[in-house]
Amino acid sequence: MASVLLLPACAPGQQDCPTVDALRAYKPPEATRVYAADGSRIADLSPERRVVVELTEVPATLSNGFVAVEDRRFWKHDGVDLRGIGRAIVANIKALSVREGFSTITMQLARQIFTDQLPMEKKFSRKMCEVSLAPKIEDAFTKREILKMYLNQVYLGEGLYGVEEASRAFFNKPAAKLDPAESALLIGLVKNPAGYNPRKHPMASIARRNTVLDVMARENVITAAQAQKAKAQPLNLAPPLEAAGPAPWFVAAIRRELRERFGEDADVQGLRVYTGLEPEVQKAAQAALLAQIKKVEAGEFGKYRHAKPDSAQKLEPAGSNGSPYLQGMVFIMDAQTGVVRAMVGGRDFTHSQYDRVYSAQRQPGSAFKPFVYAAALQNGLALSDPVQTTPVTDVDTRGTWRPDDTVPDSVTSLSARDALARSSNSGAVRVGQMAGTDNVINMARAAGISTKIPPYPSIFLGSAEVIPADFVAAYAAFGNGGNRVEPQLITRVEDAHGKVLWKAPQTGTPAIDPGVAFLTLSAMEDVVDRGTGNSVRRRGFWLPAAGKTGTTNDSKDVWFVGLTPDLVGGVWLGFDQPKTILPNASGGSLAAPVWADVMKAAYKDRPQPGGWTAPPTLVSAQVDAKTGGLATGNCPQEDVRVEYFVPGTEPTDVCPLHASGPEKVLRKLVEGIRKIF
Repeated sequence: MASVLLLPACAPGQQDCPTVDALRAYKPPEATRVYAADGSRIADLSPERRVVVELTEVPATLSNGFVAVEDRRFWKHDGVDLRGIGRAIVANIKALSVREGFSTITMQLARQIFTDQLPMEKKFSRKMCEVSLAPKIEDAFTKREILKMYLNQVYLGEGLYGVEEASRAFFNKPAAKLDPAESALLIGLVKNPAGYNPRKHPMASIARRNTVLDVMARENVITAAQAQKAKAQPLNLAPPLEAAGPAPWFVAAIRRELRERFGEDADVQGLRVYTGLEPEVQKAAQAALLAQIKKVEAGEFGKYRHAKPDSAQKLEPAGSNGSPYLQGMVFIMDAQTGVVRAMVGGRDFTHSQYDRVYSAQRQPGSAFKPFVYAAALQNGLALSDPVQTTPVTDVDTRGTWRPDDTVPDSVTSLSARDALARSSNSGAVRVGQMAGTDNVINMARAAGISTKIPPYPSIFLGSAEVIPADFVAAYAAFGNGGNRVEPQLITRVEDAHGKVLWKAPQTGTPAIDPGVAFLTLSAMEDVVDRGTGNSVRRRGFWLPAAGKTGTTNDSKDVWFVGLTPDLVGGVWLGFDQPKTILPNASGGSLAAPVWADVMKAAYKDRPQPGGWTAPPTLVSAQVDAKTGGLATGNCPQEDVRVEYFVPGTEPTDVCPLHASGPEKVLRKLVEGIRKIF
């Protein structure tokens, strides 16, 4: 013990370092569990099948490898390696930075066990506590006991503590069966568990693994030949822990949120996490998306020219550029609260863990148009107003821009309602120009779209990229009376004793005028009933619904975002590296049917809703749908509809095609009075 007397027993001013006695009473962390809306458990975030293994159950390659890399004088020092400290000081002076540490395995064990008690915010004080504790641990335990505790406690990323659980999580095998390459990967994680995470940073992980293999060969843990053979091995990772559950992308997102809210060790804090996930809706969303992807690949919508997986084989893990296969996402929320009911981030979680709901940014195409129309309605447009649909050309600093259109050139004008239902691009640009670019951007921002929206006319057609989760949530405001809601993955979190630690907000915040929100929603009902989204009806979903299709240039992205009085949901299909899905692909043909199938499942056991009710701030009038004028007794009944208006935007002129003689006289009289006043 003479060597450690040169160091302070505790940090200056720090007299409350933990005692070694606490180490004997130490209990491993407890799993955090996640529950669905029906009370069923959908995940244990920590593999709290935590198994404390004996040292004899750990292969010598692994245990000796840890010693070789982390503390090569472990068997000789008494907890603090003064020679190692001197070597680290010299190395750091030469590098003019902190390049090399001097923590022994015993000091690391103290840090891992007493994370809460050590003064983590004061690096020097913490280190002095480690230095003080290490010799006491060495006095109380044998070297083999210390190494056993270390191997069962060392943090290896992703909430994994101990080599046994890390081995099962990354390789789906007990630590006893690890080969040198796998052992080296785990050893390498100690230095930087996040930076060398093999799932997120495979190349960095391999480089670190190979460095560890060199050290293991130098220290005679393995032979040089074994090291070279191990370096040539691919990672061969097992599917992530979430993959075995019913909602892998959802659980992965829960894990991320918990770590942000409660710290990196949230997985093992014994939390009870309650969510609004509906297992049957989740199951339907996964099945509907995968079925549609397979139909596309089978050529049911036209000849498919891209790579597709061999149905007889399991998909190989995706590469650094994403998946080469057609992908998709489905995201369903409660329209009133934002509570997430289902979340599918791709076709196969074992193939690609990339979260296309929360992490992707994609162009929404025409699915953005409701925000354009809402801004115009806020600024004086009426749904019965005529909108020119002839080709539009815009010239700005970037050159001439003339969008294509699905509405033929022979159609020169449509009502605003019909222009949205038929998704006229020229009509949307003119409506956007009438509203003003800034007002359109402000409308989208207010509803919840967070990504950059540049002030160019092309944004009226959805050229600005969006995060799917944000985009779907933003649609909720159209159906819930104008309130912005945030997606809520978690409804509440309790500790292991039932104490509520966090609860999701129950209400949204006002974002869109309720009348404007209802008018936009009303036009989107026509999209579903008789417009570009009518495949929802053809698919057999007949409850009240509204929504908008979206298709980007060259059919690289296809969307449908829709609402019922209870739910808002979005469906997207495309490639991680954008390219044409099919020459004729559209949101109406590919995405909307998936949404319909999910909604049919959602309402199998859910009470069927009535329709939406217009807010009292609006006024109504009977109009001729073709002319936008006030209906007369001569208008064909099939053309007459009750239209709602923001006060002051309702028509005052009668239908010009069907006005009677007296009505024409009355109209001229009104016009004359207007000229006088």
